[in-house]
Amino acid sequence: MSIKFLKVTLASLALSASSFVNAGLIDLSSWTATSGGTWNVDASNTSVYQTTNGQPTFFLSDTNYIDTQFEGTFGVTPNWDDDYIGFVFGYNNSNDYFLFDWKQADQGVAKAGFTLSRITGSNVDLWSHTGADISVLASNYAGNNGWVDGVTYDFTLDFTTTSISIDIDDVNIFDITGSFNTGKFGFYNYSQSGVRYTGFEESVSPSVNVPEPSTLAIFALGLMGLVSGRFKSQSQ
Repeated sequence: MSIKFLKVTLASLALSASSFVNAGLIDLSSWTATSGGTWNVDASNTSVYQTTNGQPTFFLSDTNYIDTQFEGTFGVTPNWDDDYIGFVFGYNNSNDYFLFDWKQADQGVAKAGFTLSRITGSNVDLWSHTGADISVLASNYAGNNGWVDGVTYDFTLDFTTTSISIDIDDVNIFDITGSFNTGKFGFYNYSQSGVRYTGFEESVSPSVNVPEPSTLAIFALGLMGLVSGRFKSQSQ
């Protein structure tokens, strides 16, 4: 192996290290919608607006994710309704996914607030979070914590093989541990129109032990110098 080849290889590592763990804006143009909703992606392909008040509907990524952090904004334009908005992740099919939903107001068995659920089959009532194939992993219905019309919220999901952590406006809503598998990420509405999701980014989860870009670059450059020095000493 020549010194020139080693230098080129290590230089490439140094240059690429700066973007190794950086976030990337997600292109929504290749995502797919399930039935029950009307999902309209804007011209930038970074924002989607759901306009149908109907049955549960998902807007799903074309890629599976794990050990990933997602960040973006979402909210409901002012209207008369008060139902479910949220997110789906670890989605493999309609009988295998995790769901984080947020309701604005109480409505019978449907409570205002946050719910994190695991779906493992078709015997599920998403309205009441009941059924043989749904497990509520965490919930928070205390106080007046429903979403508010016309407010845009910052959302963060950190999803790894061992943990799920969800923040809204930098306030931690849920942080649980377990054993979790890869799947698609997406947006969720149920009986709620006028919902917009914008500017979502994905990056390597900060809880995963990944070297910092600067560390990788310094290592690559140092190794390149070491190899160069060894070749020079051998040629003398």
